[in-house]
Amino acid sequence: MLNYIRAEVYKLLHRPYTYIALGALVALEALFVSMFAFHNAHSLVTPFGAAIVAIVEMGTIGFCICLLTGDIVFAGQYKNSTLKNEVSFGLSRTRIYLGKLIAQTLLSIAYLVVMMAFFIALCAVCLPMEAGDFYTAAEGLTIVGWFLAAGLPLWIGGQAVLCMCLFLVNGEMASSFLYVGIVFVLETVIGLAGLLAGGPAGDALLTLAAYFPRNMLEGAKEVVGNMTYMGQAWLVGAFWVAVSTAAGLYGFGKKEIK
Repeated sequence: MLNYIRAEVYKLLHRPYTYIALGALVALEALFVSMFAFHNAHSLVTPFGAAIVAIVEMGTIGFCICLLTGDIVFAGQYKNSTLKNEVSFGLSRTRIYLGKLIAQTLLSIAYLVVMMAFFIALCAVCLPMEAGDFYTAAEGLTIVGWFLAAGLPLWIGGQAVLCMCLFLVNGEMASSFLYVGIVFVLETVIGLAGLLAGGPAGDALLTLAAYFPRNMLEGAKEVVGNMTYMGQAWLVGAFWVAVSTAAGLYGFGKKEIK
């Protein structure tokens, strides 16, 4: 397994796509910070603490980046028939599945570290540390740190859902639509069904919708510092990883690869 993971990491580290995508993301971050700097030069000052707290409003982007990192690692293996070659070579399907899931997760975490470090460092360089009644630098870092700690397991849960979709559905576009449907749409459908149903069944559906990764992430920014919620976020993330991986392994094990 370790050798397979190393091989996957080696491949993604030698793909230009990996660095082009990351470069585009940090360029967008630089543009975002430049907007704060421009605003500071012509209007009320936004300090470092207030600027970095914007991270909590953009947490949903993490689920979108899972699509990107999954595509980098999976690399259209059904379309290119490379997955069939790996299976024919004698590698177990469990090793292939888990190896790619771990590689996707490691890449996502690396992207997260680089992007957060770049954004926070650039804000520190370009923006004043304190101003007015905004968040202080220490308060901003505390809020962002707590939010990232609560969001990490939820984003990993999303990555596991994407990995399942990539293995079970032939075609990058179809698997991406399935992922979007599960992570972004299904919770809305269940919540709406709960509102329409009413009664105990409706309450159960509304409770179920609340434990989808995106809803948990949205709720995290409202309860900064609540360690009970932090524990719930990690449990929800672990649940989605376990269920998605079990479903993906079962489906991939039964799937005929052409």
